[in-house]
Amino acid sequence: MSLAAQEISKLDRQVARKGQTIQLRKAAAKDGSQDKGLRAFVRGYKPDELAGGVQQGDSTVIVSPTELAKSGFAGPIVRLDRVVVAGRVRSIEVANPVMLNDQVVRIELWVRG
Repeated sequence: MSLAAQEISKLDRQVARKGQTIQLRKAAAKDGSQDKGLRAFVRGYKPDELAGGVQQGDSTVIVSPTELAKSGFAGPIVRLDRVVVAGRVRSIEVANPVMLNDQVVRIELWVRG
């Protein structure tokens, strides 16, 4: 098993145990009828992380490529797509794929709202 596959597998186990269910929504889908559910990690930023445009109330969402593929979400996650966390619709400011040996091992989202 490659190092990237090991990292994805480790993230998948952690998300299954400690993650929460969220919904992903394309920016053009206003009503939520096309939402795709998946498990992810959601955490707020700490006060010392509030820099570079990050505001109080913003959050980081960590998504596994496995969960993203299982959800059937169409296309890559992009700015202004939406995340629904605990019933609250939030806007994706940045979607940052983290790569290891040219393979995406997780996607880090900066969300606001």
